[in-house]
Amino acid sequence: MQAVQFQLDRTDIRKSRFVDIELPHNLDEGEILLSIDRFALTANNISYAATGDVIGYWKFFPVAEPWGLVPVWGFANVLASNHPQIKVGERIYGFLPFASHVIFQPGKVKPNSFVDTTAHRVDLPPIYNDYLRVQKAALPPAAEDIQMLFQPLFATSFLLHDFFEDNDRFGAKNVILGSASSKTAMGVARLFAQSGGNKPNIIGLTSAGNKDFVQKIGDCDQVYSYDELGQIPKQKSVYIDMAGNAQVKRALHEHLGDALVYSCAVGISHWDKFEDPGPMPGAKPIFFFAPDQALKRRKEWGGAALQSKIGTALQDWASTDMDWLKITHGSGKTDAKRMFAEIMAGQVSPNTGYVLSLKS
Repeated sequence: MQAVQFQLDRTDIRKSRFVDIELPHNLDEGEILLSIDRFALTANNISYAATGDVIGYWKFFPVAEPWGLVPVWGFANVLASNHPQIKVGERIYGFLPFASHVIFQPGKVKPNSFVDTTAHRVDLPPIYNDYLRVQKAALPPAAEDIQMLFQPLFATSFLLHDFFEDNDRFGAKNVILGSASSKTAMGVARLFAQSGGNKPNIIGLTSAGNKDFVQKIGDCDQVYSYDELGQIPKQKSVYIDMAGNAQVKRALHEHLGDALVYSCAVGISHWDKFEDPGPMPGAKPIFFFAPDQALKRRKEWGGAALQSKIGTALQDWASTDMDWLKITHGSGKTDAKRMFAEIMAGQVSPNTGYVLSLKS
């Protein structure tokens, strides 16, 4: 049996290839073989690829250099098992490779979860090594789509909001969201909008073409296009940058100066415009690594409590305010290549979500 993988050139992520990998006839003791059913494709996957070497996303599913295997979030079924606690036919949700199959070595097996303890993943951030066993709480396909598309992004939204609230928003009046039409930014805006009497002023920064969409969602108090950046009030502000666009970042820092008290990068949706902007006025930009805040809360609250809080908040959003979302399904190599290229080129409408299966 063969698995197919969609690999990117780590030196130029615009280059890709499909590779057929021969699967072993027999699993080692404790291993399971997963058939990857469906997964979401979002700008998050572009960020994984663009920061694959810097942050280490290529390490989760290593292949021969210079190629890399992009991680995705999705559902898989256990096709074969040599593990006493995991049965053939079980359905799994979590961090998967952009491929048709993968072999895991489950450990810390619980009724609803396990951890992949494959040797090369032991020292990687634990939030990515946890998997849900969803057989007993199976979701309808439409709900699975929402989970794949939003749970990873909303987890980052939740952790960002939690981090800033944990630090009293660094005393800022304004929270400025770069690439405000991204699903992660939308999640952050929604959480801040629900802050009650302590709510900050939420400013969305987006492209001219997406400005109306962000305004209609309604969670930002003001929305500016990138060329209107100079109209943002010069008040004490924090900046959460989902885009990674160096020119926009520099322009905002120069406009706000010392009024910009905290600046962090989260994603690189504008991956082709990402570069070191050099010294700038205001707070020195840092990269926000969500697993660090997750680790802090796992220690304080416990992993189950953290996941419960994230899940409850996402369910609240999904059940009340996602009429705008249009989900497009694809299958096979042709759709995979097209969808990934469209996301990379920024050609996907913010109200659209892509769900893919490599099965033809």
